[in-house]
Amino acid sequence: MTKTGQDEILPDQAIDDFLRNGGDRPLEEDTQRRYRNALRELRSFLERSGPPTTQRLELWQQELRDKGYQESSINLHISAANRYFRWCGHLELNMRHCRPVHSVRGLELTRQEYLRLLYTARAKGRHRLYLIIKLFATTDLPQQCLEQVTLELVQAGGGELNWRGNRQEYSISVYLQQELLDYAAEIEIRQGAIFVTRNGKPLDRSNLFREMRELCRAAGVSEEKGNPRALRNLYQTTQNDISAQMDQLIRQAYNQLLQTEQTAIGWKEGHEISAG
Repeated sequence: MTKTGQDEILPDQAIDDFLRNGGDRPLEEDTQRRYRNALRELRSFLERSGPPTTQRLELWQQELRDKGYQESSINLHISAANRYFRWCGHLELNMRHCRPVHSVRGLELTRQEYLRLLYTARAKGRHRLYLIIKLFATTDLPQQCLEQVTLELVQAGGGELNWRGNRQEYSISVYLQQELLDYAAEIEIRQGAIFVTRNGKPLDRSNLFREMRELCRAAGVSEEKGNPRALRNLYQTTQNDISAQMDQLIRQAYNQLLQTEQTAIGWKEGHEISAG
């Protein structure tokens, strides 16, 4: 395949060729649509500013911020451009992704909202979606590892996941384990991945996101929270809150121990100090 030169780095034909044949793996239809829109936005910017350079690409990112794009959307634009540049052989133009910005507390998925999602999924008979939501919200499962949740892994209560080329230890609670085993028996999964289509193929990510957003609407939860990342953030927040509570209990117990010892054998007999 003939690569395009830098003076014609974003013509429509090249974008179409890239989306059909570029990259190290095929792009899903929804991803192709998003990438095409992102690359056309970049082309529009470059038509106004000049040929792509590192400095101009930084200005492009700033323009996206000025237009009100969220960091996740800007990162999608960067992913599209970086993948296109690699395909064109212009590695020097690859950009760093934006560092994730933690959402303000009011936009985070709360535990009450999570429970509403579960209740609504159960009420609507969406067994698979119910389990996927619970899986992301109660375990530290990376979104890209969903297809690695196999019957064998669940039966063992956990194991190792291949996450970005590294091995990651993963465990499942006994409560979720039994629900997953019941579901696998219900849909007659005897081995391999549990969350698959009727044809045994991995779930399409865009369809999964759509189902989550639809469930959010039905449950009265903001659609922005209908994604695996928000559910995993809830898991992390819950773990952090429990750790903070445990630290507080340890401090209180230690202060109580010191107060008891002070009362029993302080330098001044019977001298007590409130632990507060």
